[in-house]
Amino acid sequence: MKTALDIRHPMFDFPRPFAEMEDLRSHTSFEIGGPAEFFFRPACRAELARAVRRCREAGLPARILGRGTNLLVADQGVEGAVISTAGLQGVAIAGDTVTADCGVGLPRLVALAAERGLSGLERLAGIPGSLGGAIRMNAGAADGCIGDVVEDVLVITPGGDIATLDAAEIGFGYRCSGLDGAIVVSATLSLHPSGRERVLRATKAHARRKKMTQPTGKGTAGCVFKNPPSGSAGGILDRLGLKGARAGGAKVSEKHANFIVNSGRASADDVMALIGRAREAVFRTLGIELDLEIEIWPSSA
Repeated sequence: MKTALDIRHPMFDFPRPFAEMEDLRSHTSFEIGGPAEFFFRPACRAELARAVRRCREAGLPARILGRGTNLLVADQGVEGAVISTAGLQGVAIAGDTVTADCGVGLPRLVALAAERGLSGLERLAGIPGSLGGAIRMNAGAADGCIGDVVEDVLVITPGGDIATLDAAEIGFGYRCSGLDGAIVVSATLSLHPSGRERVLRATKAHARRKKMTQPTGKGTAGCVFKNPPSGSAGGILDRLGLKGARAGGAKVSEKHANFIVNSGRASADDVMALIGRAREAVFRTLGIELDLEIEIWPSSA
């Protein structure tokens, strides 16, 4: 892994140090993958914008990392820079409006909204990602997505400008958005008062349902595949007998067939082998091509 850039270049004179060859396993819920050539963790929006700008000026490929909960990193790692948003944790609540930085975890936002009796985020209970990643992929459940409550999003455009986009401009779809390479900096969410006890009950019910039906915590990265138009990816994989299938240290969850679990020794190649096996079985049997919901670095499968 080599980059034609002297890291002593003044472009990397950030107010906060960066790491070289940072192990990304500790930054992803899968706990799989190799190192990032350079790793930055900005502490505020200004530092995020500065890091992105300087990487672009240097011609250094840069990837944005949230909480790493829907990400598989290749065993050899990634070239260029990984910019973590974990240090961006600002949250402000005014009436029924919540404004939060991209690095804020969804569990924290869901809990804050519930305590204030603000409805709209209950359906996201149990989803472990960051706000930025959630908006980028329009995270959600069967009964709604985060795009339903987004008012506007502050972004760094592909050209390096700062812009505010409203929800209509973003164009949310099923597990996708029209951000087109823009980096989420912060977002404003429009909720509505519904009573603290009522919202708390609904939030706990959603979290309980997710815990009962899906594997949670470390060692997994959420649903691997998007649901095809004809039904549930998990249901299809279950009917084809994929539950419990193994490749090395990776296993298709016996709780939900659309989850792959790291038993503690899985490689990215192990996970990719199961992904390939599942896709092939579904296409051969039903003629359906499953699209990935997880992101894969450095390339998509």
